Amino acid sequence: MSEREAEPVGSVSEEAFKLFRALSSSSAEPKTDQPHVCTATWCPVCQVVGLVRDNPDAVAQVSAAAAAFAKSLRDLVDSAVPSKDDES
Repeated sequence: MSEREAEPVGSVSEEAFKLFRALSSSSAEPKTDQPHVCTATWCPVCQVVGLVRDNPDAVAQVSAAAAAFAKSLRDLVDSAVPSKDDES
């Protein structure tokens, strides 16, 4: 098992940052394990990562609300489209 496979799963913000770092790095750039240091306070990626890292409860609530919204949409579609049992 390689070191990458043995790495434990982190919080949502940590995993999002790892994904962003993997997607933004070029294969020509040397791979480093140094954290991203943002020198601009306007960086939207850093702002989102900071928000997620500092507010895990808010992220959980947004996730729960998104799941409830998706269920509501599914229920709406199910009620609007007649099933094959209703047609016979």
